[in-house]
Amino acid sequence: MSIVIAVLGATSLLGENLLEILDDRKFPVSSVRLADSDDKEARGVMFAGHAVRITTLSKLDLSGVGILFNCMSGGLSADMQAQMSAQGGFVIDLTPSSESAQAHCAVPEVNPEVLESVASGSVICSPGAAVVAASVALAALHRRYQILRLNVTSLSSVASVGHDGIKALAGETARLLNGRDAEPEYFSRQVAFNLLPQTGEILESGYTLNEWQLADQLRELLADDQLEIAVSELQVPLFYGQAVVVHAETQHKVALDEMRELLGEVAGVYLARPDEEPLTPVSTAAGKDEVFISRLRVDRDSANGFSLCALTDNLRKGGALNAVQIAEGLIGRLG
Repeated sequence: MSIVIAVLGATSLLGENLLEILDDRKFPVSSVRLADSDDKEARGVMFAGHAVRITTLSKLDLSGVGILFNCMSGGLSADMQAQMSAQGGFVIDLTPSSESAQAHCAVPEVNPEVLESVASGSVICSPGAAVVAASVALAALHRRYQILRLNVTSLSSVASVGHDGIKALAGETARLLNGRDAEPEYFSRQVAFNLLPQTGEILESGYTLNEWQLADQLRELLADDQLEIAVSELQVPLFYGQAVVVHAETQHKVALDEMRELLGEVAGVYLARPDEEPLTPVSTAAGKDEVFISRLRVDRDSANGFSLCALTDNLRKGGALNAVQIAEGLIGRLG
């Protein structure tokens, strides 16, 4: 079966990686339609050895599209959702700040049953990199030990906000290394050689939208509405990658050897050996498809808890790759 696909935000970092991964994995595409915001100059990109022209959102033709990937915040309109639903196509949304973030979230290693049961014409959310990394790292441990409370610290690279984040960090770094002021433009404060204790605007609750959604999506993926989750997300001066530091309190006593055995059986996980050199986003996860887990340890003062660090490439498994894997799980649902 070959499928007509559409990609919103084709020139975004997520869009570029999505097209590359679709091609690399030989996804059965009969034709591809690409779109970007109406204020961007139309141009062409290469896909599967052919030049494909990018049109504007207002001119995008969705007729016959089986799977629509949304890689741009605000790109997916209610009219687009309605048309895709009417023709039985699926929408895979990679933008957790969009309205469709309330749709079912899917990480194939964690909740593959969603892809078997979701109705035709539905919107499926491919969650943010921190949620992907945390859910893959925790799902098997939660089933075995029943996690009661999570403290999650998300360390996000500037690639999480797209080309503007990359440009901002590169520009500030160059200016500082040449003895000039950072002159921050995109971020509210200097991000180069710095750390920002929030990502995005703060809500009335004191949390940011990213933090609020991270907790909600993680509960959904772990299938536990009662799970208590405290989240802090920080912007770090890193071009690419995602790190998540987790401390979990559990109902049942944990055992390190058993935890290592459980994680060793999870598809898409690389678990560091105790004697291995430290895993890092740059030297370990960049350009790779796995979720990398290190610093796994039992609480010092109680056997009812553990900590770990999970890393992933936020543009691959933490972004475009997860969306493509969702699409691969939906192929058989398309008539």
